[in-house]
Amino acid sequence: MIRKLLFIFLLLSPMAVLSAQRFNVQFVNPGFATKNPTGDFWYNVSNVMTAAATNMNISLKISYAKRNHILMKSLVEQALKSDADYLVLVNEKSSVVPYLLNTKATNIKIIFLLNGPTKTEEVALLKAGHQIIGTIEPDNFQAGFKLMHQLARKALRSSNPSQHVLALLGDVATTAALDRQKGMRAYIEHHTELELIAEANCQWSQNEAYRLTKAWLQRDSAITTVWAANDPIAYGALLAAKELNRKIVIGGINWDEDIAPKLDVSIGGHVLLGAYTLARLAQYHRDFTPIDSVTLSIFESLDDAHVPLYHAIHGNFPEHLDFLRYINDPAQFTITELTHSLNKNNHNNNVKN
Repeated sequence: MIRKLLFIFLLLSPMAVLSAQRFNVQFVNPGFATKNPTGDFWYNVSNVMTAAATNMNISLKISYAKRNHILMKSLVEQALKSDADYLVLVNEKSSVVPYLLNTKATNIKIIFLLNGPTKTEEVALLKAGHQIIGTIEPDNFQAGFKLMHQLARKALRSSNPSQHVLALLGDVATTAALDRQKGMRAYIEHHTELELIAEANCQWSQNEAYRLTKAWLQRDSAITTVWAANDPIAYGALLAAKELNRKIVIGGINWDEDIAPKLDVSIGGHVLLGAYTLARLAQYHRDFTPIDSVTLSIFESLDDAHVPLYHAIHGNFPEHLDFLRYINDPAQFTITELTHSLNKNNHNNNVKN
């Protein structure tokens, strides 16, 4: 009955209800609290989530595993003992699910972000007593496919009669990395003018990408394209190509600051899904709207239309976007809509000033 009254009140005063319903979220970030050689993706996920949490009056605590899976398990253990209402986890390199299956379940509700369990693993987690309420993932197959498509279009301008593609993978265990790889392969399978000459595992390392790319470029003069699982990997390839004075087309995924504009193609937007997750949690906390498994086709190329949003992600994002509107209508959470809202807010602020 109380929930129903609050829901009615929300229509009249969203902020008042959100204040009354303030809840606690703990996020175990697999990355770093600062920018680092693996890229600034996870750093920006936290920044955008913090802005969204403030906007939606959610208490958010973030801990960082620093790409250390032993530390990650320790942080998950601590989080499960905390007073959090919800726990946001990333099943990076498929390491979190096995740990949970061997851990005593608690009353904390768990939602997976960006890398979730398989359907079989989710069933196992539920049988073990864990309260899994959903998974929020981007369509990584779409990202891999779209990146390869954009790169292939640019590579057609090359004078080289052969179109050899070098694929630099993130890792061979994380679902996101595997789905991006599948998308890349799917595009190449339907375009016989392209030949995939190698798939090299870079372990998300810019330095490893540099080393592997340099070796392959020295070995194969017909390489025209480097497809990379993220922007730091692509940048490592770019450094190798410049050192060897090879003019090739290089692209990655993430929209990373200071890297994405230097690449021929950068696909991104999924850095915003932490904020989307908080909006879905606010909706769930208000009226138990089911979350379940959500796969969003959120990826877009970094072009002139999306540059304002790109700069907002890496700059003054908290001041220019209102996330409250997505609690009632999460379907509106798209790159196009976010960009439109950002441009509208910027215009209104300029008029006021």
